[in-house]
Amino acid sequence: MNVTKSQVLRNVSEVPSVLAFSQTAPDAGGFGGCMSILLRWKGSIYKTIWKDLLVYYGLYYLITIIHNYVLDEDGKRAFVALAKYCLKNSNSINVMIMLTFFTTTALHRLFAMQTMIPGTAKVITFFVLSLKPNLPEGPIVVEQFARWTVLAWILTFRVVSKPLRTMFPDIISLQVAGIIKEKERLLLERVETERNKTPRALMVIDWMLLLMKESSVHNRFAEKSNYLKAVEVLMTFKKGCGNTIKFATKNMPYALIQAVIIVVYTYGLVTLIARNVEEASSCVFVEVIVNYIPIIPSMQFFVFLVWLNFGRVAVNPFGTDDDDIDVTLLFKTHVQDSFRLASLYSQDLEQIFGQMPQHQHNQESSLQSAAPMQNQ
Repeated sequence: MNVTKSQVLRNVSEVPSVLAFSQTAPDAGGFGGCMSILLRWKGSIYKTIWKDLLVYYGLYYLITIIHNYVLDEDGKRAFVALAKYCLKNSNSINVMIMLTFFTTTALHRLFAMQTMIPGTAKVITFFVLSLKPNLPEGPIVVEQFARWTVLAWILTFRVVSKPLRTMFPDIISLQVAGIIKEKERLLLERVETERNKTPRALMVIDWMLLLMKESSVHNRFAEKSNYLKAVEVLMTFKKGCGNTIKFATKNMPYALIQAVIIVVYTYGLVTLIARNVEEASSCVFVEVIVNYIPIIPSMQFFVFLVWLNFGRVAVNPFGTDDDDIDVTLLFKTHVQDSFRLASLYSQDLEQIFGQMPQHQHNQESSLQSAAPMQNQ
């Protein structure tokens, strides 16, 4: 590739395998494991709902102060009537049905998306190992194919991932990074002027198909069947890219998300007011708990709130939350893989390990196969 590692991977500070190890969930066995999970902040429910928690308790204390110190006797009687009405009807709001439908749908889409995320390693590896060794143009063809594979992957995930769009806001930024050449950029930009609705990533895959066709015409494949097998692998990659684009263009209806948000926050508003003020006033201790420690009325609301936020995270798994898929890290990993896999074409084991134990047997086999040809 013409891309230099310093250009594209300048922000890489951690090895992906080490990062994955550090992000592995702690062992939940035993009391210590449970406590380590409960006290975790990154990616936790506390980080997700702490702002809602502050607003909820702030409003709760504000309503309590208004009832105790601002309202007159008529106002307090009206407030008590409203509080008892809300307390009586708070359980009539069936939040669980909507939340169950919402989160089930969101998680189904998330799991389906995770299984269909296209990878670049299989496509590049199969193409590299299908070619004849030691072709004069081999390294150039391999470099071009690997770079186009990464380019198709980037153009696919720019559609669904805001962090990747921030990293590469336009096609020119890809050229500056060395991932795309000027002529290729002009071809992709011409698509927009012609109002062609074909996704750019799929157009790059068409270039890869043409490169395979050219390699077959010029007899670059070690076996003729490798051409059709390589096309099959590439079409699987194309299907993964297309499904990823469909995931972004056919998102969950905003009306459904809005309905769930309205129901959950309406339930929270009802629990703010719902309290048995008259019974609490007969006991000072109970009155303090009701007025200033609203654990019971808020507990179910926060369960619903956590449930709602979990579903909202699943709706867009390529965002910037702690639990979202780190697309920028995936991109850097795919670039590294493309360099490594493309270099396999001009490498062999002896360049890495020196003379191998099987070297002598390989030479003997070559001499034995060459002897009959000399006799002829």
